[in-house]
Amino acid sequence: MKSKLYYIYLGIVLFIAFFLTNKVAVAQDTDLQRTTIMQYVINERPVLAELLTTAGMAPALSGSTSYTLLMPPEARLQELKGQPVEKIRAVMAAHLIKGALSGSDFKEGSRLQTYGNATLNVCRKKDDTLLNGVPLHAAGIALRNGNVHEIEGLLQP
Repeated sequence: MKSKLYYIYLGIVLFIAFFLTNKVAVAQDTDLQRTTIMQYVINERPVLAELLTTAGMAPALSGSTSYTLLMPPEARLQELKGQPVEKIRAVMAAHLIKGALSGSDFKEGSRLQTYGNATLNVCRKKDDTLLNGVPLHAAGIALRNGNVHEIEGLLQP
């Protein structure tokens, strides 16, 4: 009898814990849907935010037009700090696509035009999606004015 009560109590505690965590996750999703790409980058990726600002792209990523931002690792972005503004602008433009693309929108053989008018070739190999040979993490984050996706390297213009 004592163990039966224990399991009932444990079940109630787990149910309440799940219910509360689910509410937190929904609240976080709602907060992200109100956040612009630039606000997200400022909060989560300081080096990227600095480079996008230097490149003059902060106003576009703060507005209402939808974009997809491909976010390289911060360590790779460090290499761009101190470079001429034109180079930073060209590299950052290679990481921005007009329109909100989810992971499933990156189809095999697609050719995507970047903000800087470069072309990204999409290649699917097994479970990997490559953009000009750079691996893309399929799970992106939907924000108010588009999506952001992590990539494993730096795209060249």
